[in-house]
Amino acid sequence: MKGLQKSAAGAYGSGSNQLRSLSGHGVCMGDYSNAPEAAKKKAIDAKIKAGGKIKIDMNDEGYLKALIAEGGGSVSDIAKGLQFFIIKGGGEGFLDASYAGNNANRIEQMGDTTSASSRKIVMMIFDDNDLLAVFDEKGSLISSALLSRPIYVAMDSSQSGLREATANKTYDAWDGRSVSLYRNENFTVKYYGLWVDDSLGWYRKGHVRIDLHKEEATNGCIFIKDAGTPSMDHALALNTFEPALILAVQKSIGAKTKTNIGTMHMIEIK
Repeated sequence: MKGLQKSAAGAYGSGSNQLRSLSGHGVCMGDYSNAPEAAKKKAIDAKIKAGGKIKIDMNDEGYLKALIAEGGGSVSDIAKGLQFFIIKGGGEGFLDASYAGNNANRIEQMGDTTSASSRKIVMMIFDDNDLLAVFDEKGSLISSALLSRPIYVAMDSSQSGLREATANKTYDAWDGRSVSLYRNENFTVKYYGLWVDDSLGWYRKGHVRIDLHKEEATNGCIFIKDAGTPSMDHALALNTFEPALILAVQKSIGAKTKTNIGTMHMIEIK
């Protein structure tokens, strides 16, 4: 997988962009990588399939609830808001063929930082095997999507980059925390993003701000993968596009933006 490229922007945010890759969106069964979680996830899928009543499909409510249960979580039917579940390694089995034989949670790629006037190329590492599922207050599935999460962006003279320890510490501080939906129009590519009020207080303090939004450019924000995402070469189309997951969340809450729409739950494949 080395040698592919993704674009990046100012630290922990979005901006103008050039290249993008790995934009596939899994639905029914796809490929497993050789990531540490892959063997465990494959065994869990086999166990769920053996029951004979649930289809292995990342858009199937029954499957997602069974997968979450295998990770020690549960979807409530009397929640106070939307229920967001990030299943670490949950994307295994739904990846495209390019991941076969590679470690999907450590994809090393070169990318250009658009915060640099010279657009210098720097090394980046992405974790591409996590899965996001969203349920409403009564436990009905709203939407699901694969995620592409930067865990490292090399520093250069124009931006501070992203350390792996910072990326992972922020991610791990999301469990049980409030999720909000907002609009960001500060950069070339506009987007609706989900932000999590991490337990470290880093987002509120402006120390580290990592959102989840459509694929475009990032030095830290996490991509919600969607096969319909326009390429970087079609800026107008990309600006008006939003992933199906974002649109489904907006429809569920009856608003384009809103604070405290639900709670994030982080699930480990065990």
